[in-house]
Amino acid sequence: MTVINKLECLNEDRLTQTLAYAGFILLAFELIKSLVIKPTKMFYADISFSPNSPFQSYEENVLSRHKNEFEACLLYLSDFMKAIDSDDVLAIQGLRKHRNDLAHNFPKIISILKIENHIELLEKAHKALFKLSNYQVYMDIGNDPEFQNLGIDWDTVKGTEYLILENIINKIRFLQSNSKSQ
Repeated sequence: MTVINKLECLNEDRLTQTLAYAGFILLAFELIKSLVIKPTKMFYADISFSPNSPFQSYEENVLSRHKNEFEACLLYLSDFMKAIDSDDVLAIQGLRKHRNDLAHNFPKIISILKIENHIELLEKAHKALFKLSNYQVYMDIGNDPEFQNLGIDWDTVKGTEYLILENIINKIRFLQSNSKSQ
């Protein structure tokens, strides 16, 4: 069956939902990458650590963990910084695989994609991303003594990327609930 035939099999609402879902997943993953790589890289930028510090360099502490920078940063955030656990890493990697499948195989799967089959993965990734966002906000401003006595519940603070991701996940939930009702 050709892509044209597959598209003809979908009604307009289903096609719109599928395209919106794929777009949300692609956008979500780009935000995830910015939560994983950018802050880690920036932490090491233009700084020298003392010889007794557990921190050496981006290359030694991060890139030595995996040949892929994204994977290396995930492992660093899990193993070295303890910002996320192994289940969180698996959820993020699962979302990455799903994103790659959508990005590279979309014409083949457009007519058979079922949003509801991926909700559990999104929920697990959502939890992991909250941890990353919360960790990053605390590292950015929560460690500053100026913010210590303001009565802020640092366990609930969310960063900008996470707030956008939360909005995307809510839109995917909406798409999923609409696809069930059709």
